Amino acid sequence: MKPLLSGLLIMTLCFAASGRTISPDHQFIEYTGRIDFTDSTAPAFSYSGVSIRACFTGTNISAVLDDNIGGNIYNLLLDGKLVDTLHVARGLKTYVLAKGLENRAHEIELFKRTEEMFGKTRFCGFIVDEGSSLIPIQNKRSRLIEYIGDSITCGYGNEGGLDQTFGPDTENHFMTYAAITSRQFNARHLAVCKSGIGIYRNYDGPVEGSPDNMAQFYPRIFLWDPKPEYDFAETPDLVCINLGTNDFSTQGGDPICFRDNYLRLIDTLQTRYDNPDIVCLLGPMLSDEALATVRHLLQNIVADANKEGQGRVSFFEMSPQTGDRGMGTDYHPTVAQHQKNALELTGFIAKLKGWEISR
Repeated sequence: MKPLLSGLLIMTLCFAASGRTISPDHQFIEYTGRIDFTDSTAPAFSYSGVSIRACFTGTNISAVLDDNIGGNIYNLLLDGKLVDTLHVARGLKTYVLAKGLENRAHEIELFKRTEEMFGKTRFCGFIVDEGSSLIPIQNKRSRLIEYIGDSITCGYGNEGGLDQTFGPDTENHFMTYAAITSRQFNARHLAVCKSGIGIYRNYDGPVEGSPDNMAQFYPRIFLWDPKPEYDFAETPDLVCINLGTNDFSTQGGDPICFRDNYLRLIDTLQTRYDNPDIVCLLGPMLSDEALATVRHLLQNIVADANKEGQGRVSFFEMSPQTGDRGMGTDYHPTVAQHQKNALELTGFIAKLKGWEISR
């Protein structure tokens, strides 16, 4: 039977009366991303790509979400397949994720496709049929890849066009080079990204640097909140950094400040994690002199980082966009460009790590 998909709002108390509430701290719920567990009964998050995944028995499942703005959009995956999008409203609401399913084990996943500017969400639990329960996830994802980036990694405008104004409907992190690459290896996916951010200087920022740059704010769970900090409890198998576009896309970028802050971020990763493999990415939005400048800087940064001997650091350049795959909102990469870059990055990582491509 075809499920009744998300987007249907119902009264929380009405559904709870005929269903079983699963607390967010249930042992069989898998969380991936920058998430604040200070309140274990309502974990909160704002970055792109946060994933909440679980397996359940029964025919129906809903999620209780509390969003502070109402601008976020989530992809809904059922049994590993993308089936719908969920536009959340402001406030505490219950959303039907699937209804009328075959009475057997199913996997459900909520994947945040919009970036932090569209608000924070608290996850307040699942609701399943009476007599149903969560069971251990059957499709184990043993690998974890982290991506640190700007609007490219967010997916800014990848589902829009040059004639469209940027908004949540034009952004889909699920269809970025980063998320696509993670799926190629059946890896869990962690993203720390914000449109306009730089390693030392945000878009069109002062030459001396922006105080809210990625090197400075990276340890935070929420970009604009100094506390809580991320605990770095789980070391990724690989970290990909895609920064530099905003530092040099307008005049005034300082190579020395860029180098110092980039090495500072690498040092943070190597210190806070257990020396993960790091890939410094370039592309696909820069061109001409800016492209040559950032390429030269990144190659030298990688060489300097490897001299320190604290972990393996690599450089990879993705193909620049030429317009043959269209242009997204504000000249950002389209989904087609992201798919091309994901194919390139997947091949590079497969050789670097010796991983088999799973899909």
